[in-house]
Amino acid sequence: MKLEKLSQANVAIWGYGVEGQASCEYLQLRCPGLSLTVFCAENEVKPGNRYEKGLKNGGELTFVHQVVDAKLLSDFDVVIKSPGITPYQQAVSDATCHFISSTALWFSNERANNDAKVIAITGTKGKSTSCAMLAQVLRAMNFEVILAGNFGVPLIQCLGSCDFVVLETSSYQAYDGEIHADVAVLLNLYSEHLDWHGSDAQYHADKWLLMQHAKDVILNAKDPHSLSLLATNPLDAKVRYFEVSEGFYELNEVLMYQDKALLSQYGWQLKGAHNLKNAAAVCTVLTLFNLDIKAGMNAIKQFKALPHRLETVAELNGVTFINDSISSTPHATQVAMNTLDLSRTILLVGGFDRGVDWVWWVEKLLERAPKMIVCSGENGEKIQQLILSYKIETQCVKQASLKLAIEFAKQAAESGDCVLLSPGAPSFDAFDNYQQRGQKFIQWLN
Repeated sequence: MKLEKLSQANVAIWGYGVEGQASCEYLQLRCPGLSLTVFCAENEVKPGNRYEKGLKNGGELTFVHQVVDAKLLSDFDVVIKSPGITPYQQAVSDATCHFISSTALWFSNERANNDAKVIAITGTKGKSTSCAMLAQVLRAMNFEVILAGNFGVPLIQCLGSCDFVVLETSSYQAYDGEIHADVAVLLNLYSEHLDWHGSDAQYHADKWLLMQHAKDVILNAKDPHSLSLLATNPLDAKVRYFEVSEGFYELNEVLMYQDKALLSQYGWQLKGAHNLKNAAAVCTVLTLFNLDIKAGMNAIKQFKALPHRLETVAELNGVTFINDSISSTPHATQVAMNTLDLSRTILLVGGFDRGVDWVWWVEKLLERAPKMIVCSGENGEKIQQLILSYKIETQCVKQASLKLAIEFAKQAAESGDCVLLSPGAPSFDAFDNYQQRGQKFIQWLN
């Protein structure tokens, strides 16, 4: 929606987190005098929030804390919805207002004034690492880069010129962002966010919208869900692949280009074959822009793991403690487990129950199980009972909270063991986000 039309409308912002506040700031800059209504919880309006006392360039700012329903939404012409709020609910389907997102606002009004190449990266696992890695590589090549989206600054704040915008794109943003990227990268697709999308099929379809609107597309040649979507929903864009022998791919924990070895697992600072696959995706982006791969590899070797992603946070009495709080699906937990000697690993799992399937993961444990599994959180008992029903050859216990699970693991661990926090579930049952969960893990260790 163009700002000229928006400035004449009755506008509300639904959600007052990072993106909601950024939308408020953007509109008071671009549409001075426009009055806004914000739907949010009372605890979202607190000192430190932008505009908690009103707008700077005129107009009124009104906060509404009641339950948002179709009647309330329909009192407005336009509602700028925060990404975390699902559109698959009756309040949205029954409302008569027009819904947009801050990302869609940027593409409608700012894209034409910005010559930057937009590289949008999505996937169930590896988005943040791949985006941060690509941004670091491009900066090392002396390009001006903005890291935006789900990781970095909200896209709506990117008003200056630059060479590249690297946009981490969640499934939520892919759905309602109206993103028209120069390059769209899909790393992989598993099961996630069922509470938002309603089904795996809808989750995958919403992710695929990013590919359908891009000029160039890069896919994982070994990801069956991506290939299935391509077969049933062909793209007009030119499609390139990583994880294919003609390009960049991981083989036996070595990053390869065709028949040449570029980087071994021991030649950089990240762990796991999955991160070499992320590097393969990044290198494929570089070749699309005809950039120097040798210079790119030098920058990749210097890239460090992001917080809460297989992050070694303590060594106590010969026991290594690893924070992988970012892992919010069983697939992500399996990837983390593949980086360790499971015979010496105590695994902490469990959290918010999003309804994802754990059966396949438990069946994997029949082949290779950790020394011990400590379950906690809202779905902890469900996971424990599933493991016990399969008679997995490992000790599996349940604790009432993550804090107690950590204490139990500390007492049970022996010198040479590793305690891995890789929950396989979101954090919302007990924490604000995965970052807070990881920070508490470190705090409780100390």
